[in-house]
Amino acid sequence: MIEYTVSVTELATFCERNGDIDHRFTPSPTGAEGTEGHQRIYRRRPDSYSPEFSVSQKYTVAGIKLHLRGRADGFDASQGLVEEIKTCRVKPSTIPESVTRLHLAQARLYAALICSQEQLPEVLVRLTWLQLDSDVEYPLEQLYSSHELEVFLQRCVDTYCEWLLQLTQLREARDKSLHALNFPYTDFRPRQRDISELVYKCIDQSGQLMLEAPTGIGKTAAVLYPALKALATGKHDRVIFSTAKVVGRRTAEQTLQVFESAGLQISSLSLTAKDSICFSPGKACHADDCRYALGYYDKLPAAREAAVNQGQLTREKIEIVAAEHKLCPYQLAIDLIPWVDLIIADLHYLYSLTATLAVQLAGDGLRWTALVDEAHNLPMRARSMFRASLAKADLMAARRNSVPGLASALDRVNRALLSLQRQDWLQPDYHSEDAIDEKLLQTLQDFVSSAGDRMAADATVLQRNPELMEFYFSVLQFLRVAEKWGPEFRFELSRGIGKQGLKVELNCLDPARLLAERQGQLHASINFSATLSPPDWLRSGLGLGEGAVCRQLGSPFLPEQLQVTIDQSIDTRYRQRERSLASLAKRIDSWLGEHGGNCIVYFPSYRYLQNCLSLLEDHASNLSKRTQWVQRPRSKTQTSEPLPELLARQKNVVAFCILGGAYGEGIDLPGELLSSVVIVGVGLPQFGKETEQLRDYFQQEYGRGFEFAYLYPGLQKVNQALGRVIRDGDDRGHALLIDSRYRQMDYRQLLAPWWHYIERPAEP
Repeated sequence: MIEYTVSVTELATFCERNGDIDHRFTPSPTGAEGTEGHQRIYRRRPDSYSPEFSVSQKYTVAGIKLHLRGRADGFDASQGLVEEIKTCRVKPSTIPESVTRLHLAQARLYAALICSQEQLPEVLVRLTWLQLDSDVEYPLEQLYSSHELEVFLQRCVDTYCEWLLQLTQLREARDKSLHALNFPYTDFRPRQRDISELVYKCIDQSGQLMLEAPTGIGKTAAVLYPALKALATGKHDRVIFSTAKVVGRRTAEQTLQVFESAGLQISSLSLTAKDSICFSPGKACHADDCRYALGYYDKLPAAREAAVNQGQLTREKIEIVAAEHKLCPYQLAIDLIPWVDLIIADLHYLYSLTATLAVQLAGDGLRWTALVDEAHNLPMRARSMFRASLAKADLMAARRNSVPGLASALDRVNRALLSLQRQDWLQPDYHSEDAIDEKLLQTLQDFVSSAGDRMAADATVLQRNPELMEFYFSVLQFLRVAEKWGPEFRFELSRGIGKQGLKVELNCLDPARLLAERQGQLHASINFSATLSPPDWLRSGLGLGEGAVCRQLGSPFLPEQLQVTIDQSIDTRYRQRERSLASLAKRIDSWLGEHGGNCIVYFPSYRYLQNCLSLLEDHASNLSKRTQWVQRPRSKTQTSEPLPELLARQKNVVAFCILGGAYGEGIDLPGELLSSVVIVGVGLPQFGKETEQLRDYFQQEYGRGFEFAYLYPGLQKVNQALGRVIRDGDDRGHALLIDSRYRQMDYRQLLAPWWHYIERPAEP
């Protein structure tokens, strides 16, 4: 007999949520604001009132043992009162009835448990809304007998256990298939077994692992296999495969399909960005505007049951189930998260300030393990996820297209920005402080409150006013970041161009603290990549503890499989590029004449790429014999054939790409798809205010400012590009590194140790 634990909140949501999707009330007060609001109410209650009153009860239904537990917001034994407290920034009268019913159901469940636990004949159930800005309470009370409450509780328990019985049958089949599942390839490649053993041991010991292994070794299969096997042995409860790029998600899905072909039965879910999967783009997430939001929670149970029996829920399968039941596909995927064994999702879903999976980690009591693919990307991604900005020009655009009830709130925000603009700045066009301006924060909070009231009255107000909607979401992110403020943040002001050029930013210099908070919620964290060196730099940057296990596995490939020529004769530093451009073009053309097959040439910038390519096209004889392909900036549409397809079709391609871009890592090009690469420069980030700011911060914190801000990230890109060539045991290839700085040991010692390096010294 399997025992499940469920919270009162989860049980109420599962059994009593109904009606439409309505996101007008989703951006509720922050956790800190909600806690502070609860404390306000507790201070007003009598001494007989017990806050956060614990309840717990066990049930056995149809072979399922259910442990129901939670904490009621308040219980007053002298009054026979059970209270559920909710905080809000809108008028409680505007909150939909379905939301109120759900919260009242939660209060009734607490009351039923307390009646049973305290042997009470009846109890007064009170749902109290606290409007934070006015500090006014809005109570809703109802007297219930213990019998009424027990009938309600038992109905919910029976419904939930019926669902759990279906899941139990699915998971018994899953465990049976996992016990019988052998590694679904011919055999482990060299080093793959080492990876699997390290991963399984990490999960068993609830640890943190940072694993560096060469590209092409098959890390995805070697990591997924033990993580899935550990489900059947009870080492953990759920697995998240977290990816930095779409190609990582596809690799995980393809690997899982191989496992399924070998007999695996498991439920998995791939999460897709809302903008990509939405059936009604541009519509409000509300029944008045989108038919897929209409009656969503009434139709959800049937769709949920159909989905969990699908096995691997890719984007395509989610869309099929959603279309059949006329539901929002994005919300359906979110609501399936608690019921699947494996989730494949972008880093955003696990680590951002609005991370969907964070709710599960914090609330369901299960043991979640994260497999973080291409983990070297996480620190940089986290810096962008933990920052926010507001532009005065955007505020004025929102003000011009404002609606009744919001204009005055926007004017107050504008006055706060003008006050900041008039202050004395450290520099004429830029100013930075360690603390956020409190007046600005207050006006932003007032704006969000006013916007909430307006949306309560009109669900589509933001969709009809795109500039207002854009500014509203920017403010929400600003307030989220402000709540996480710490010494690694900076409050930055820049004047920009024109009267409305002011920009206010909350800049996260080091995401380690916030990443550590999320890593600490996991049962186990496995972070893997081909470039996780130096280990002390990445361990800290990933938010892993000092006890994390860091392993660099040797290569299964022979060093001579990739012959790397280091050309120190050409100086590619920014100020020397024009002088050395002719030599660079000549060297690349010479390489193309010496090495046949498909080749990718990587440059540190688009301008450098175009300047060199122009010279090559005018004077290079070997380039003219090749099919050319050029990567375009993100702002421009790529009109040519996708590079992977072209490389698969032809054997004489030379592609010009950006180092660290979409084709610098993650792309799998085995065999003859790629024979050589040329890497121009050492990949250092562009010199500028932001990078220099990082350098100063890391110098102060760690004493290695240049290394953390420039050197280590740069050589990471170089090693990733080198890893594109050798993807299989039979692959052979060549690489050319061009830069005079490779004569310095600080650069040389950071190159991947797995390949055979041939030096071409600088000319005297």
